[in-house]
Formats: sequence, C-alpha cells, structure tokens
Amino acid sequence: MLATASAFAVVGSVSPAAAAGMTVADWQMNEPPGARTMQDSSGSGLSGTIGTAIRTGVVVGGATGYSFPGQNQDGVRPERLVTVYGSALNPWTAGFAVTVRFYTGAGTQNIVQKGQSGTAGGFFKVDMDQGRAFCTFRGSEGQRGIGSSQTLWDHSWHTVRCERRSTGVTITVDGGAPRTTTGPTGSIGNGSALTIGGKASCSPPQVGCDYFVGGIDGVRVEKLF
Repeated sequence: MLATASAFAVVGSVSPAAAAGMTVADWQMNEPPGARTMQDSSGSGLSGTIGTAIRTGVVVGGATGYSFPGQNQDGVRPERLVTVYGSALNPWTAGFAVTVRFYTGAGTQNIVQKGQSGTAGGFFKVDMDQGRAFCTFRGSEGQRGIGSSQTLWDHSWHTVRCERRSTGVTITVDGGAPRTTTGPTGSIGNGSALTIGGKASCSPPQVGCDYFVGGIDGVRVEKLF
C-alpha cells in the first residue's frame, strides 16, 4: 500500500462533493519496483500499461509511488507514459472528477489527460503552466479551464481535484477553497487512451510533449451525481 495511505487519505477528504459520486477508476500506484501494469482498485478492471522509463515502488518525499524521470521536452517518448483504455473514462454529459496527487519541481507539463486539442469528441486534462495547476474540459458546447491561485512546483506533495459539472469547472488544491469558472462544456467522449505523465501524441516543435517530471502516487476518476 502507499505509505500511510498517503494519496487517498487526502483525496477522500478534498471536498463534500467527492462523496456524491461513483468511482470509475482508482489507481493507487502502489505496485512494487519493476511493475508494468497499473492496477485499478475500484473493481472496474481499468488497469493501465506502465511505460518502461517510469520507475515504480519509489519513495519520493516520504510517499511511495511512480517516479517520472528525465527532461520535460526531450522528444517523443511514449515509454514515459502510463496508458489506460476504456470508454468508461469518457465523461459524456455527466458530472465528472479527476483527482491526482503529485510531487514536482517542474513548471509547465501535462499530468493526466484523455484526448488533446483537436481530438474529435473533445478532451479533458490536468496540467501545469509555470507551476500553476490547471483543469481543462472541452466538449460539444465549449471549453472551460481554471487554474490554481498558487504555484505547486515546490517539491512537496499536492492533491489537485478537477470537477466538471453542467454549470462549470472547479479546481481544488489540498482540500482548500475551490476556484470555479462558469459555463457549459457539453458532451465529452473520445477513443483516445487516458494518459498519465504527458500527451499520447506530440510532434515537437509544433506540438510540445510536455512530459511530467516528478512523482505521482494516486489518480482517481469519478462520475458525480
């Protein structure tokens, strides 16, 4: 298990809204060193494939998880991604939440996403821009994104929760005060893999790869009621 159940002792308490939902996938990222399958503890069977450049069973800042090493922009490196396929990971029109706990010192990078800009059917992602975390959802009725008020590239563990509802998108950091942008996004559904650690497709310099550098010790996906 994760050190002191670190990821989801925090994730489970981020907001009262977190309880009003159904867990779609729960990746505790507690596999031993050398593992190449990310297990889904939710019972949904949505296990993922761990890229060969990712180290598992690593203690980072007192917690055990995956280490994503290397440079942020170093060409096309699919081995730096965790990939998961499953139609259940599409929000469609439902309320939807993605929660991730990470540790990093890098500033601009992609953390979790399904689809990319230009993907048919829309996309969603959790990323960082100059150290601030962002939640972005684009669907049939538009795109909405909201960033954290603080920078999180301080080599400390942080829990970021992104919620998409019919009325807007909300970000919550470490269980603090939520920040919301209003407006609909509509239906979101695509055939892309959900990726942890960067984009599924990049072609620098036109499309930067923006790989994640640091540690991640848990990701949870929920449908909200």
